Amino acid sequence: MHRRLVIRIYLIGLAQIAALGLTLQFAHEAMRPRAAPHMAETQFMLDQITAHSSEPKELQAQLDRLLDRTRIRTELYDANGDVVATTGPLDPHGVPVAALKWPGGTAKLQLPVPPPRDAGPLFAVAASLVLVGICALLTAAWLGRPLAKLSAVAKAIGQGDFSARANLDRKDEFGDVAASFDEMACRVEQLVRGQRELLANVSHELRTPLARVRMALDLASEGSAEDAASHLAGIASDMAELERLTNDILASARLEVFSGAPPLRLERISPSAFVEDVQNRFQSAHSKRQLRIEQRTDAVQVDIDRMLLRRAVDNLLDNAAKYSEGEIGLSVFAEQGDLVIEIKDRGVGIAPEDLPRLFTPFFRADRSRDRKSGGLGLGLLLSRRIFEAHRGGLDLTSEFGKGTTARARVPLSF
Repeated sequence: MHRRLVIRIYLIGLAQIAALGLTLQFAHEAMRPRAAPHMAETQFMLDQITAHSSEPKELQAQLDRLLDRTRIRTELYDANGDVVATTGPLDPHGVPVAALKWPGGTAKLQLPVPPPRDAGPLFAVAASLVLVGICALLTAAWLGRPLAKLSAVAKAIGQGDFSARANLDRKDEFGDVAASFDEMACRVEQLVRGQRELLANVSHELRTPLARVRMALDLASEGSAEDAASHLAGIASDMAELERLTNDILASARLEVFSGAPPLRLERISPSAFVEDVQNRFQSAHSKRQLRIEQRTDAVQVDIDRMLLRRAVDNLLDNAAKYSEGEIGLSVFAEQGDLVIEIKDRGVGIAPEDLPRLFTPFFRADRSRDRKSGGLGLGLLLSRRIFEAHRGGLDLTSEFGKGTTARARVPLSF
């Protein structure tokens, strides 16, 4: 884009220089003085006139023709100083008189007064100024109109109208800038909307378990010790939910959801130890669900941040448990220098139109379903960011109504 802009400005400058050069050349030609007859030429003409006749009438006729053709005023005098022929009195305010000789005496000639300079040069200068002004106006319009549009949109976004867009349909550099600006505005709108949804979701998700804890404590305080003990399990479940929500928010802050890379506390462990830890946590959280584990890791090892990676796998397993009712499969194996972690469920699946947005912050594919099961729309994004921080990745494939497969990988240690 920078090169195209330089070339465009360069061509505009060349066009202005060429136009100015042409007008100056025209002005120079218009200002060039017209050549008057040379005195030697005038003497030759006078000699030719007087050589063929000495009669006053004939000389007068010849002088009249000379006046008509060259506008040269002439007076012929004889040897005594008397006028022989004349074209009329000489102009005392005109060009100085030249004295010449002729066979019968002397002659006084007055060359024509140069014509007044016409308005050509002034017109050329004025045309140059007008031309440069038009070029300046066109250039200013070319630059100013898109800049004014972008400025107005930026001001509207600054005042809270996140739907404002430039929508400049141009094929030049400003079109590229406007497209990038609109893309940025769209992302800002999505992020602001997501933050607002996050605030609303956090308020709801925190209010519900806190209300249940408050109700359980009130009932326990009014009843016996046996009644109080019967509410402890519910309180423990609500506190676990609060802990999960808090962990999601803290993990988001640590991973800098929108940019940057998180610091990792790496340690080298065997995949089997990690899988055992994951299995214990899953059975503790979902005691009534069956987790089928398939492991083919031999003697390989990985360098991971155990807490972060466990958090990522827990999120994937929690999603599988929430949105499916049958057996959940966990496969761990080495493949092409990576440790692959694959989680399969046979649940409700994900609609095709929702798949591209699954890793968008605060996006939830089914709001009513997520409202029932809880969540802030951060789990999948956090999981992907954690795997990417380990120089790996996370991909999802799903068939609506049949189930979902999450496939993650991290590099093996050698």
